[in-house]
Amino acid sequence: MGYTLYFPNRWWHTEETIPYKNVNEIIASVSIDEDADTLNMANDSLATDSTKKVASKIALSDSLAFRHSFELPDGQDTLMYPFFRRMQTAGKLSKPIRILHYSDSQIESDRITATIRNYMQKKFGGRGCGFIPVVPASDLSRSFQGDVPDKWQRFSMHDRKKDSLSSNRYGIAGAFSRYVATDAADTVSHIGLTEVAFGYRLARSFTHVRFYYENTNRPVSVVVNYADTQMLKAGKDVSSALWRFAMPQRSFFLDLASNPLPDVYGITLDGASGVAVDNLPLRGSTGIEFTQMDSNQLQKMFAMMDVGAVIYQFGANVVTMYGGKSDTYARLMAQQLKTLKAISPHLLIVVVGVGDMSQNSPNGYVTYPGLNEIREVQRKTALECGCVFWDLYDAMGGENSMPAWVLADPPLANKDFIHFTITGAKVIGELFCQAWEAEYTNFFVLSQKQEAR
Repeated sequence: MGYTLYFPNRWWHTEETIPYKNVNEIIASVSIDEDADTLNMANDSLATDSTKKVASKIALSDSLAFRHSFELPDGQDTLMYPFFRRMQTAGKLSKPIRILHYSDSQIESDRITATIRNYMQKKFGGRGCGFIPVVPASDLSRSFQGDVPDKWQRFSMHDRKKDSLSSNRYGIAGAFSRYVATDAADTVSHIGLTEVAFGYRLARSFTHVRFYYENTNRPVSVVVNYADTQMLKAGKDVSSALWRFAMPQRSFFLDLASNPLPDVYGITLDGASGVAVDNLPLRGSTGIEFTQMDSNQLQKMFAMMDVGAVIYQFGANVVTMYGGKSDTYARLMAQQLKTLKAISPHLLIVVVGVGDMSQNSPNGYVTYPGLNEIREVQRKTALECGCVFWDLYDAMGGENSMPAWVLADPPLANKDFIHFTITGAKVIGELFCQAWEAEYTNFFVLSQKQEAR
């Protein structure tokens, strides 16, 4: 796919204009995966001998991936290696290793996450789009559309005052869905998920479905795909039900009957093994809400879902909210990372720094004031907390690079000069995956040398 970037000499008629970055080299370094590969639908593990040849795929000294690589804490060059060792065996495990991708509205509609998921699943095995809420904040995954009655309502930790809920048990996505019955006899509801013709091919089918629910006083009767009837256990704590299918599925339907119906955290559509990558957008978030969640519930869900890594990507709302209060933000961000580490001590956390954002000025669109200060806080805090850092701002071109993304043909970012388009999100996802591949290559080469001794 080709791109044409336009760089106007002047945005408005002024005596001096802001020079915009030329990002042609960055864009040219990315090969957008249109997912034209064939797929053996009966084989859930796609990790093949190509994984063993990864060292020949990338020339680290000359690659943009190397120049925009992950940053690791001093003395912790092998920080990612325990997770890499797990991923090498992901295709042979009894359930997927899960990566949670948290961000703000920048990843809604599976943007960026979808590309990362596709890379992980093609390389290490797996299928399915992962976690889907019953009632999303915006669009569902681009791979599946929901068939859910309006009586299912979304309750988010961001809407506590409006919802008048005292509990902080909002699950891994920071929200749950509740069926609001009209009367005592209103005790049956339907939830359906059907494939749509968007997204990567591997994400559009699944073999394992897990249903996460809580807060029910009595067993729940469920009918799966209009045929299989069974009972879900009652309980106040978070529980789950798992259904396995011999062949990959492209739709899933669930009819529930109980009085009242349980609160539902969501549904995961996965493969039998490999890697699952969940898209978890928290619209309007600055990433400081994890300390507000019920830590015991999060710990149980992380264990239940076998979460091995978290991609922690926030920034746009941080810049607009904490522009002049970086010390406050540094303290709050550190608390979030430490909370996640306490929930799961062996968790790998990759912090993605804020990308370039532009605001209007008399001389054109310029990078937001305070953005670089927040970016440096993110880097310093991530590394001090024992996390990996990836500099999105630098990867997309640095200062005043966003206008080039907006003006590209086709556009790679929206005219709000903050959010990426679907195409732009694919580019960002590919840049992230290049950095991941470079780090994995280092691990693989070292492993091969150790085995040869």
